[in-house]
Amino acid sequence: MEQKELMLRIQNGDESAFAELLNPLIEKAYKTSYSIVRSKEEAEEVVQNAMLEAYRNIMAGKEIVYFNTWFYKLVSHRSIDSVRKSARKKETVIEIETLQDHWGVVDAVIQEEMHLEINQGIQSLKNGDYRNVLLLYYYQDFSIQEVSEMLGIKTSTVKSHLHRARKALKTRLMENQMIGVST
Repeated sequence: MEQKELMLRIQNGDESAFAELLNPLIEKAYKTSYSIVRSKEEAEEVVQNAMLEAYRNIMAGKEIVYFNTWFYKLVSHRSIDSVRKSARKKETVIEIETLQDHWGVVDAVIQEEMHLEINQGIQSLKNGDYRNVLLLYYYQDFSIQEVSEMLGIKTSTVKSHLHRARKALKTRLMENQMIGVST
């Protein structure tokens, strides 16, 4: 069913229409939020609050042309807000995913160090826009166009941010001797 029809049904009090509208989007919204906030509980809270905000906007009759894009953008912005709020409280939570590796112990340690260094490198990017673009593009597999729409910036800016973020990460990895000069 078309999203506009679902939103009209929601406005008319059909509670099942809200579930129909959001259920296909929840998993990707959670992954998007988690890639930014890096906390399972915080990502769940952000998505839940975004759902509530979406419901209120629909009920208020807000004109939403592309609901999927609008909702992912809402989740992204609320995730960024959450990170900023946490930063103000000086709470930094960096969770490193468990390494699932079938190689030997030495290879596993090297891979884990590289993974940790990359995650720390991403988290240490001074420009939060670079970090967010990198996470959305590489970790969440959003296209450049989708990232552009979610963050409300031009596609050329997304490309520029990706280039600069990769360059900053490469510099950090080279300084920490995680990669060679030819990489």
